[in-house]
Amino acid sequence: MVKFEKAKLCFKSFPQKFSALRKAQKISDRIFTAFILALIAGSLAYSGALVRFDNLYFDLGRYLSFKPAPADVVIVAVDEASLKSIGRWPWPRAVHSVLVNKLSEQKAKVIGLDIIFAEPDVLHPESDLALQNAITQAGNVVLPVLLEVPFTGAPAKQSLPLPLLASNAAALGRVHVPLDADGFARSIYLDEGLAFPNTKVIKPNDFALQDKKLNGFLWAHFAEAILQVANELPNNYQHLSSTMYSPQVTFSNDNSHIMRDRLRKVTFIGPSNHFKRISYEKVLSGDYPKDFFKDKIVLVGATAAGMGDVLPTAVSALSAPMTGVEFHANVLEAMRNNQLIIETPLWLTILVCIGLAVLPLFWLQKLSPLKSLVTITGYYFFVILLVLALPSFINLWVPPSGALIAILLAYPIWSWRKLESAQTYLDIELQNLRDDLALIGVDQAYLESNTHEDPLQARISKVKRTAEHLRDLHRDRSDTLAFISHDIRAPLGSAMMLMNEVEKNKYSDRVSQMLSRAHAMAENFLQISRAETANAKQFQEVDFVSLVLQVLDDTYVTAKQKNIKFQTSYSPDIIWIKADFGLLQRAVANVLLNAVKYSPENAMITVGLSQADSKQNKLAILKITDNGTGISTDKIPKLFKRFSRADGEHQASDGTGLGLYFVDVAIKKHQGSVMVESVMNEYTTLIIQIPCINE
Repeated sequence: MVKFEKAKLCFKSFPQKFSALRKAQKISDRIFTAFILALIAGSLAYSGALVRFDNLYFDLGRYLSFKPAPADVVIVAVDEASLKSIGRWPWPRAVHSVLVNKLSEQKAKVIGLDIIFAEPDVLHPESDLALQNAITQAGNVVLPVLLEVPFTGAPAKQSLPLPLLASNAAALGRVHVPLDADGFARSIYLDEGLAFPNTKVIKPNDFALQDKKLNGFLWAHFAEAILQVANELPNNYQHLSSTMYSPQVTFSNDNSHIMRDRLRKVTFIGPSNHFKRISYEKVLSGDYPKDFFKDKIVLVGATAAGMGDVLPTAVSALSAPMTGVEFHANVLEAMRNNQLIIETPLWLTILVCIGLAVLPLFWLQKLSPLKSLVTITGYYFFVILLVLALPSFINLWVPPSGALIAILLAYPIWSWRKLESAQTYLDIELQNLRDDLALIGVDQAYLESNTHEDPLQARISKVKRTAEHLRDLHRDRSDTLAFISHDIRAPLGSAMMLMNEVEKNKYSDRVSQMLSRAHAMAENFLQISRAETANAKQFQEVDFVSLVLQVLDDTYVTAKQKNIKFQTSYSPDIIWIKADFGLLQRAVANVLLNAVKYSPENAMITVGLSQADSKQNKLAILKITDNGTGISTDKIPKLFKRFSRADGEHQASDGTGLGLYFVDVAIKKHQGSVMVESVMNEYTTLIIQIPCINE
């Protein structure tokens, strides 16, 4: 018996001994996993190694945000039909003057000529004058400024319109389109221009913003200039009135630098050929409906194949590249609707990616492996949808690839850490358990596993062998306790009978009390052993109402001796539960007898039985309330422990401390619970809850 008690003390000490270690391991696992995920997400975001994947996500979002083309934007296309009708490019400036005159007569709101007029027409000088007159009379013509690097290593070049044309234009705008790392056009700079570090530069006209620090000037975008002339430019895009510029030098050579500021991504409203379009030659011939151009923004540009003014974009790619004039139309529409997209700065991108990467750790620790995998998958797609939606709702783009890669790795990294932690914890616990078993004489060789097994299988084998031995010890302990309790009762009963027959002396009463207490303790031990070994699978359907009523009948005689009455209230319906009738009857009887024992004479004990709904099923609730002296709050947790009693001034001294322990064991065997509510000198209520049988 001493051996069993030592084993019991050893086994009960494990949760307390290693709970702190396990808690520390969980915290360290979360910190380590968070560090790894943050390192992955932050490194990928900082390096830009996955910028092409970021661009793919951005392009997908643009495909999902298409909308109809605006009715007030028209493209006059220099297409194949126009080249065939008018002749080879370039055309005489007189042709363009005719076009400008016709558009002006039609009261076009703005005319944007996306055609470079950087050199005079030597063969037809009168054409330049004709175009100048047309631009002057129209008063709403915007001309382009071209920034380019002709070839790698060459100086940056700026092509301005002829002075006689530029001086009469309503505005000038830059038509340079930068390409992203993957060769696609999806971004623009709101401000861009040339700096000449070794040359004194004079501001060319009022359409450029002087930057004296870098000795150059910045141009507004072509679309911005058009909207400014049309008086449709949002206030936050006012270029010429701006005073805050911090350009970044992106190209450099011996002669000039290209300055750039305020990078924005373009919200494309559709693929190539999405905007309303009319052929150049149809405009010259008047082949268009009346008032077709009235109050419209008209962009004139090349669309014919072979003219070179095409761009691979996020919504057209290489199979159907978008013409430059249509790209500017998309920029124009996005700009006037405040839909140009700002990309988050690098530091903020890193922080966002790290935050999204470590967020799953808040719930992974609480879920099973399958649920963790499902939630990680759902969270991954949620982040994608969130990132795709941000540009459409708040015009903000956060490159997500760093976070997405880290999220995909979160589950395997977390699982790896949990497995490592579990193995470490298992090894420590197993070794301590084996050491404790050695103290009670268990052969260590019996617990060894096959050395040829893999490490994980070896651990499993050790746990299996140790668990088998623990079960054997528990079974031996229960059998021994039941045997001792059963065999002790017989001689104790005989001794009690003999004490009643022999002549009484001064020791008789004391001996009788000791024998009675020993007999009660043996009986309690036997009942506890039966409760612990009861097989819940063999429980049968029992009417809880009938069981409680029978207990009341059995307790009636004891209660009558103190003139105690029962006040009962119970459900008129049958309350079916799965139970061992004898075990549960004894448990309820123990509670009711305790209430009688600690109630004063002429008291009232209330017994109530009802049903209540829970999350899973209905509960049968039994409440037994006495009007005794009550139990202090600090002593309530001791009530259901073995050999523990709520000792006090009014407590009986003849108890064994096993009655309520038996109640707790029996009720838990029925998947129920026991609670106590008490107020000193007023009442004590013991509440038993047992699941009902689902109908």
